[in-house]
Amino acid sequence: MQTHSQDRLLDQQLLAFLGPIDEPALQLLRAELKWVELPAGATLMAQGEAGDAMYLSISGRLRAYVLDDDGTEHLVREMARGQVIGEMALYTDEPRSATVVAIRDSVLVRLSKPAFQRLLENSVQASIALTRQLIRRLQAVQTRSDLARPVTLALLPITNKVDLAALAARLAQELRRIVQGGRVCCVDADVVDRELGAAGLARSALLAAGTGAADVDRRIGILLDGIEAAHDVVLLLADAEPTPWTQRCSRRSDEIVLLASADEPPALHLSETQFLMRRSGRAEAAEILVLLHPAARRCPQGTRHWLARRPVSSHINLRPALARDMARQARLLAQQGVGLVLA
Repeated sequence: MQTHSQDRLLDQQLLAFLGPIDEPALQLLRAELKWVELPAGATLMAQGEAGDAMYLSISGRLRAYVLDDDGTEHLVREMARGQVIGEMALYTDEPRSATVVAIRDSVLVRLSKPAFQRLLENSVQASIALTRQLIRRLQAVQTRSDLARPVTLALLPITNKVDLAALAARLAQELRRIVQGGRVCCVDADVVDRELGAAGLARSALLAAGTGAADVDRRIGILLDGIEAAHDVVLLLADAEPTPWTQRCSRRSDEIVLLASADEPPALHLSETQFLMRRSGRAEAAEILVLLHPAARRCPQGTRHWLARRPVSSHINLRPALARDMARQARLLAQQGVGLVLA
């Protein structure tokens, strides 16, 4: 069931994509779009299948892969909110050129080829605005380097002695200084409960049986979509235990930051075994291990023991008490780090 919040999100994305357009044309376009909710790891379209629609991403993150003749699969593109997917289907009868997969829970709207043809017949302004933007996209060259900057990051503590609230507040402060726009917010389960006016709602069972549970999941999803649309970076603060809120954080994030006290045992946390190790092979949101050290430590040791137990994309040693370390952490998460390679 569509809500006023979803309508607002859709209108924001449509206006950002199309530019100025009058209300009657916008209403015609909105009426032809169908909502699509895609869970993490699900396939939106498969290479070689018939193309019958295009999609506009409202929230989430997807990746496109191309399978070569020798059976090798290559990542060719990553799509975040506000981006169009599969637009060639509106103009040609050629099969899909790539497989597109959601790497986190994502929401899109679908415009079918018959719906596009009706727009061409019934609204000159809507069809011109839409065609102009699609032509610009078709003229753009997409390369492997077109990987969208992560917007939503899950901060997930996997040991004791992690002061998550304090660390997130300092990280948000640094991100506001370096991210264009500077709109950064921290969201935990209490924030969700407060916004929705229901204590304990964020930690209610995820995708449990029954219509009521599905409605709860939808309400939380729409709220988080709205928060994401209004900010440049969103930090989701997971619980210290494997609660349904922790699971929601892991499913809705572009990247998952695993926070661990380096002096604690490197054993897998219950949240890792229950939510991360059991993810679909296509739910490829990157996991980054951040080992927390005291300020006086000069040289970290034992990192290999942490890496041997978890398939992380990268790892960082961090002294949270030092401002320079926190600034470096923010640059790396915002993909603004500068590296030096000597060979």
